[in-house]
Amino acid sequence: MASFHDLTATAVLLLLFSILSGGLAPLQVQAQQPYGSQIADCTNQHNSSSLLGYFCGAAGSAPSCPTFLTFTARAQYSSLATIGALLGADPASVLAPNEATGADAPLPAGTRVLVPATCACTATPGGRFYQRNATYVAVAGDTLLIIANNTFQGLTSCQALEAQALRGAPPQSLDVGQSLPVPLRCACPSAAQAAAGARYLVSYLVDVFDDLTTVAARFGVDMGTVAASNQLQPPFTIDPYTTLLIPVSAQPNVSRIQTPPSPPPPPPVVARAPAPGKKSSNHVGVYIGVAVAVVVVAAIVSAGAFLAVRARRRRAGAVLATGEVAKKESKAGNDRAATSSGFTGGEFSLSTSEAFSSISVTDIKSSLKVYTYAELKAATDDFSPEHRIGGSVYRAAFNGDAAAVEVVDRNVSTEVEIMRKINHLNLIRLIGLCHHRGRWYLVTEYAEHGALRDRLLASATGTAAPLTWAQRVHIALDVAEGLRYLHEYARPAWVHMDVSSGSVLLAGDGPRAKLRGFGAARAITGATAGVDGEEGAEEALFTMTSRIAGTRGYIAPEYLEHGVVSPKADVYSLGVVLLELVTGRDAEELVGDGVGDPFVALRELAEELDGGGDAVLQRLEELVDPALPAGSCPQDAVVMVVRLIERCVRQDPARRPTTGEVAQRLLKLSGVSVVSWRNSPESPRSSGSGKGLMY
Repeated sequence: MASFHDLTATAVLLLLFSILSGGLAPLQVQAQQPYGSQIADCTNQHNSSSLLGYFCGAAGSAPSCPTFLTFTARAQYSSLATIGALLGADPASVLAPNEATGADAPLPAGTRVLVPATCACTATPGGRFYQRNATYVAVAGDTLLIIANNTFQGLTSCQALEAQALRGAPPQSLDVGQSLPVPLRCACPSAAQAAAGARYLVSYLVDVFDDLTTVAARFGVDMGTVAASNQLQPPFTIDPYTTLLIPVSAQPNVSRIQTPPSPPPPPPVVARAPAPGKKSSNHVGVYIGVAVAVVVVAAIVSAGAFLAVRARRRRAGAVLATGEVAKKESKAGNDRAATSSGFTGGEFSLSTSEAFSSISVTDIKSSLKVYTYAELKAATDDFSPEHRIGGSVYRAAFNGDAAAVEVVDRNVSTEVEIMRKINHLNLIRLIGLCHHRGRWYLVTEYAEHGALRDRLLASATGTAAPLTWAQRVHIALDVAEGLRYLHEYARPAWVHMDVSSGSVLLAGDGPRAKLRGFGAARAITGATAGVDGEEGAEEALFTMTSRIAGTRGYIAPEYLEHGVVSPKADVYSLGVVLLELVTGRDAEELVGDGVGDPFVALRELAEELDGGGDAVLQRLEELVDPALPAGSCPQDAVVMVVRLIERCVRQDPARRPTTGEVAQRLLKLSGVSVVSWRNSPESPRSSGSGKGLMY
């Protein structure tokens, strides 16, 4: 553990390391989150040191962001596939950050892994916290502490598990086979951190021999920055099975976290007693610290250089082995700078063409614009914080036309294959792309009003005008029409598989809704089967998968439990979005712990609507978003929407409507003109809490 007395030599070491590594500028940021030092104190449910989760909701902080978690390979989780499955990540997305070509290859025990994740501000029983949600099934011998510290290695806490997975039930109520939602610890950069250049806050798992100095050196950041980001005070003591937030300005390099810890310091030098009449020098300790620092820095730099050279040679060997690339080597010549963007002389580099094995280079270039990295920098003012929309998306301007540039580290071949073929008003249009130093840059049309989730949240807090009832109906209709195009008119048919209020963007007058985020989309090329639905027999298309992706709260039960992919899974997600539009609340709050059927109370209300009565109407009115302008919400329209939502979120997919049916019902709703609520002072308007309705 680092102590305060080591800081003199430490400061010198970090200064020399910064100089030798190219003068890495430290990120000067303000304190962000408290360090969870009492993580194993399971009976402590106080969140003063982030035991329940890292705080969110501060002014200027993003509601969600991309991030990275670290994890150490061991017996049961010894491959990228098993680690990704445990942490709720697609195995394919874990390949690039770890410079791997296969997800199933066994990893040596102790190998540290980077896992990309999306971190989101989530409503929980204990408050709103940043977290990434995973799912775990309890086995014999499990306790909350074992799950938190052993299975997830400290990426969650027993306190958060008890609050969210057990919903306050006693810890001994944990049963074998019980499915538990697991809140993984993560956070988004604060406004000050983002302004200073921090793109990610890595959730770093503290190892037994770690101290603050070595952890900071692993990521090439200033120790003071790490201490401030975690509100650590001298002597900066950190403990295993805890997480440290590391602010970094670029995707972390896996070779840094694989670097072995610095060697232990040499034995203390026993100084001779000073000669009588002479004063001992007060600078001896400093000189020794400098000498040790130089040796350690040299070792770190040498190890880093060795790893970089080895990685470069490995990549070069793979390139030369293709045979085809030999011709490009002689042609590249003095164009080394151009190849770093992934394109040379207007042609795709090897890495780009390989990433699109299912699409020819000619097809891509005929339907999309290929941007250079220099063009993107100019359009986004060098990706300045002022152009950052949210997460890793930036506002850009090309010849005066607005666009959005998303920076991604995942495989984008599926997204590009879909988006280059589709053309619909309610689906975000892909304009072009760029590949630069391992990252993809997707240029899409710009939605100036942002995501529906953010707009509803802003309305609830009074920072934005609330959407009217008519606007909400039209937004829902737009989403349904976009999905209908994918399901019924695209060839092959596609299922979005990640419909949420965060994937619905608002643009133009109205505003109009546009679906984005096709990374989890699947083509329906599997079996067909006759299904008897409420509207008669229909032909149901479906396929199967073992990779579950999507956003918690919106995932259809048949997909989550059995991997069934079908258009009816999108209908379920659409129903949740509809419920958000009606209530103004986010899905995390609406579905609760997600155990069993979260919409039982909604079904009961829908059944009781036929009988009417003041009590039922009162409950119906309590369901409606209190931010809706007075007099704008027709009672009969709300009844129709509630019945439609209940059909969409049914457990049995065969009993859900098609997106075409949903669109037709919503089209009828836009013409409803009946008595509205809240058009008189006598209206029994509640506070809108809706307690007892959704849970």
